Amino acid sequence: MASSARFRLVYRHVGREYLLSFVVAFFFFFFIFFINQILLIAQRILLKQVDYLSVLQLVLLSIPQFLLYTFPFSSLTASSMVIGDLSGNNEILAIRSSGISLKHVFFPIIIISLVFSFLTFVTADKALPWSTKKYRELYTELMRDLPTLELVSNSTNTIADMVMVNTLVEGNTIHDILLFDTAKPREGQLLSAPTAKVSLYDLNAFIYQLDLQNPLILRSESGQQWALSEAEEAQFFLNFSGQIASLASALPSQLSIRELRANIASHKKAFEEEKTQYEQRIKDISLELAVLQETPPEQQVENLTTIEQLQTELKRLEGRKPINFYYQYYRAELHKKIALSSACFMLVFLTFSLSFFRVKHGRLIGFGLSMLVAVFYWYLLFFAQMQIFSVSISPAPLIWAPNLILFFSGLLLLLHARRL
Repeated sequence: MASSARFRLVYRHVGREYLLSFVVAFFFFFFIFFINQILLIAQRILLKQVDYLSVLQLVLLSIPQFLLYTFPFSSLTASSMVIGDLSGNNEILAIRSSGISLKHVFFPIIIISLVFSFLTFVTADKALPWSTKKYRELYTELMRDLPTLELVSNSTNTIADMVMVNTLVEGNTIHDILLFDTAKPREGQLLSAPTAKVSLYDLNAFIYQLDLQNPLILRSESGQQWALSEAEEAQFFLNFSGQIASLASALPSQLSIRELRANIASHKKAFEEEKTQYEQRIKDISLELAVLQETPPEQQVENLTTIEQLQTELKRLEGRKPINFYYQYYRAELHKKIALSSACFMLVFLTFSLSFFRVKHGRLIGFGLSMLVAVFYWYLLFFAQMQIFSVSISPAPLIWAPNLILFFSGLLLLLHARRL
């Protein structure tokens, strides 16, 4: 009974300290991602005088996007701070002196981190897809109400690659308008008109119509010869859809596990077709090459160029196996959701070796070390994501590599520290 009471006391003390440190770390990372999200929203719509309630709704709906990283990094930081503080204050030494194994110190951290892993998974699989859908709906409504085209006297508006310059603006009438394309400076067309009236043509597609009076059109296709045309009236359409964020479909990272698996299944069929064509191409070249190589020597000399070309093509195909971009992308995002959730649990093992060292300001040192590990983990994950499109194997080993590297590094450091 006495032993059980001591264990419960250790569990309660370590668990409480871990949760308090997690709250501190959570707000630290949350604030960093939150400020970044505020700046993104400000860049898109806040500067256009959207009401504060709508802005607050957008911010709240965007929170699940960065919780996927906030939970793992906060779990790591909290564990590092707690272990460092316990070691720095000689509490670890006191616990070990009383005959209590260190596994009882690690136990509450592991259990609570598993709870955080579950919360991260629920956020990735349920909260993020739902919030993304609501975010797109609200954002679309706001963009329909916003003045996408702001008519101001003596101003310039840029619409994708099209630039519009005007002088006086009276209501929806624009004077001395000039339109030119910047995508190809030596080609395209240039429009000018003394007056033009602007009207909304398609609200859903964000397209405006310009009714030009007495326009002049300067057009070129080759960049060397230009043609000048004039007319009494002309219509020109300004397409703002390219300036609006893609709202029709969610990114793979914003889909649920079920939706990702459905997309993976559809892209797998396309990949298998590509693979079948690839294998058939290799068989055809190999067969053609075998036929040529079995001919008499004098004929082989005549077909030497063809044989070399076939050998080069065969080597090129064997060195470049087919890779389906979307098949890799969706599979990577599926494993990424699970890997980020597991990181809450796996990364804390990297901090347990601190319990064998006594350092001053252990909580501060633990916080600093966790920042370095978080940056290193982020870099590994980013690097892994960049490599999935250059290999034909499953992206699972690459996506899980950061978790496994840090997890086993933590175990090795713990075993090494015990022997010191």
